[in-house]
Amino acid sequence: MAPPSYTLADIRAHSSFPFRNWRTEDFEFLMLELYWAERVRSVLGEDMAGFEPLYDTERDGNPILSVTHAGSLRGLRVVVNENDDAKPLYPEATGPDAFYPLYAFLNDGRLPDGETPVNELVLLVSLDERMSEQIDAFIRWHCIEEKSVDEMEALFLRYETDFGQIDPDTAFPDQ
Repeated sequence: MAPPSYTLADIRAHSSFPFRNWRTEDFEFLMLELYWAERVRSVLGEDMAGFEPLYDTERDGNPILSVTHAGSLRGLRVVVNENDDAKPLYPEATGPDAFYPLYAFLNDGRLPDGETPVNELVLLVSLDERMSEQIDAFIRWHCIEEKSVDEMEALFLRYETDFGQIDPDTAFPDQ
């Protein structure tokens, strides 16, 4: 007998979606993990070949998913980010005092050997379908299109500005 499989549509149709009790309910945690695995698989498609798990999923959601590709030296880590401080929610609020369901940045990661450097995309996410397109775009740009660090940083800045995470008039010191 084949094990059951779930599509993203199946997962979204589940009565517990978006799995708000994942911290205390084992089933919801497993469904959240499955959601992110299927989400990444749906974005990467055939490009999923070559990506391998790096870290086990942690019960605290850090990470909920972590994969690396030895050939491209790219990685992806998805970390669950919840509004624990009860900040006002985007889009009703913007700026540094608002909670956003997506934060993205690059990190210097490592392959499983612990030594080989990997350009890792880190997504701090809450399960908010309004951010689906942006999450998918970041994954696609980093893992499939293999955009450079400078290109990714420009895309992060554009996202942060467009969504009001930062003031477009903010001056950044040269690095």
